[in-house]
Amino acid sequence: MNCAAVLAAIRAAGTARVTELVRATGLSRPTVTAAVSTLMADGWVEETEAPEIDAPRMGRPARVLRFRADARHVLGIDVGPHRIYCAVADLSGTVVAHARHDVAVASTHAQLLDQVESTMRKALATVPVRLPDLAAVGIGTPGIVDDQRGAVVQAPSVPGWSSLELGSLIRQSLDCPVRVENDVNLAVMAERWNGSGGNAENLILVQWGARIGAAVLMEGQVHRGAHGAAGEIGFLELEEEPQGTQADGLGPLESAVGTAWILQRARSLGDDESPDAAAVLVAAAGGDPRALQAIDEACARLARGLASFVSAIDPELVVIGGSITLAGDTILAGLRRHLSRRALVQPRLELSRLGDDAVALGAVRLALADAERRLLDVYATSAAEHP
Repeated sequence: MNCAAVLAAIRAAGTARVTELVRATGLSRPTVTAAVSTLMADGWVEETEAPEIDAPRMGRPARVLRFRADARHVLGIDVGPHRIYCAVADLSGTVVAHARHDVAVASTHAQLLDQVESTMRKALATVPVRLPDLAAVGIGTPGIVDDQRGAVVQAPSVPGWSSLELGSLIRQSLDCPVRVENDVNLAVMAERWNGSGGNAENLILVQWGARIGAAVLMEGQVHRGAHGAAGEIGFLELEEEPQGTQADGLGPLESAVGTAWILQRARSLGDDESPDAAAVLVAAAGGDPRALQAIDEACARLARGLASFVSAIDPELVVIGGSITLAGDTILAGLRRHLSRRALVQPRLELSRLGDDAVALGAVRLALADAERRLLDVYATSAAEHP
């Protein structure tokens, strides 16, 4: 228990002297010194020179203690139907390596898992970090996830991904805990940790690209719902007659406002130059009138689905992420205008600053939380076993 308290104090301070740890923990100096010796022997703490501003002008440089963030590493994985992104981070959350892979045609979950493993090994080799040295792994995936089992319950956009024990399958090649979470839930965690979310306790993140998904943070905690399906706004119905899931796996709202629809609408307005949706979005940011009209119509449609969601949650902030952010402030202007006509109270709107990294960073944060908890539990359990 003493080791756990001292380790937590060192991590909170960044660097600390023994005297400062005595004050922070309330433990006696001999107890703190003994705990530090144990933590150093276990490889979690090391001595280093104090920052120059604190160093004396003469004599030996002052020594301080710091947490060895590079003692272990965690891995965050963003896996989807079109791309895999792996980020390796040390125990301070600093990303030290990453690898991206465009998914080849994968008709089975086994084929996609092979590509996940090869991308994972490529990222780890960059540091390098051995598989046995990983402290924890976090995985973000589309669909409804049972986070307790690490299983994907439903994933219409990923072939063969529904009813998949993803955590167990990934764990077969690893010797560490593996946590699985819905990708947009992880993205909202990343926004709160290191993005536009800041100190917002109640916020909604809308990931808007080929697909549409949302995540809800209530009182600082991710709200998953009774079945893990909270935030699946891509499947909201806009028409009087239910449209249901489309043949391509898209929900009704996704089909009506996703980037594929935006490209199609821009072409119907006479844009025969943009090769893909990204080009239309960039053109909208540059003021192209056809692209702007397509974006405005998409914002109007999304506002119809989002307004009820916003009214039910009453967030202080809505963050817009995904590839739609290529259109810049045009998106915010359109949504503000159309939401103001439908929502009783309009929250603050901001664009995500994390781009395509959001899900992987959220997976890193998930893995870090697990690694930190287990690290402290090692000493707490030891204290309980040897009172």
